[in-house]
Amino acid sequence: MVFAGEGILISSMEVLPDEEADFNEWFDREHLAERVAIPGFLEARRYESVGAPTRYLQIYNATRFDVLDGAPYRAALANQTEWSDHHISRFIAPTRVVGRLVHSAGVARGVAVALMRLRPSGDPAMMPALAAVLEVLDQPGTASIHFVEADAGLSRPVTADSGYVGGEDCYVLIECTSEAAAERILAQLKTSVQKYGELIDARVFRYRMDISASARAPAPG
Repeated sequence: MVFAGEGILISSMEVLPDEEADFNEWFDREHLAERVAIPGFLEARRYESVGAPTRYLQIYNATRFDVLDGAPYRAALANQTEWSDHHISRFIAPTRVVGRLVHSAGVARGVAVALMRLRPSGDPAMMPALAAVLEVLDQPGTASIHFVEADAGLSRPVTADSGYVGGEDCYVLIECTSEAAAERILAQLKTSVQKYGELIDARVFRYRMDISASARAPAPG
């Protein structure tokens, strides 16, 4: 399976232009490595939006959903580094979803991701309500597709107050072989997914980097 594990953490944000270079150094060199070092985390990937202003996207995979509400992860959230505190406090329009991978199809990753953020209008169960979306696997340029149902109690940015709206939003991620394919697929799906709920955001991201827990593990002696 392209997405390993049941637990999925997705975050996104924009940043101040004069902070962007240091923000990327922090994320690439410190933050991703810290997160995949937490027991139960498998890997983390980073993307940046194709459109302007640049929006950054992170996807973390965990063995089980409860890893994302477990003591080691909570300890990491409560004990951020000084570098982390600096940037987290400056995120622009941050989002953060803690959820379950409820369906995944396809065997390949792509260089681009078509991301749809959906706000359920009724039953939040994505399957079978969005089963028709799986038909895009037959489209040229589609590598795989993944459905993530949010936990409304846990899904909010670290800096959000109690009035945050969007904790119940669910996500469809479609891995594509090109940015053009991702744009085409998003345009095709925007209307059909609205039967499930409100389409809050639909955006194309290009791959930036990834890191895995297995790559960080010390080599066997």
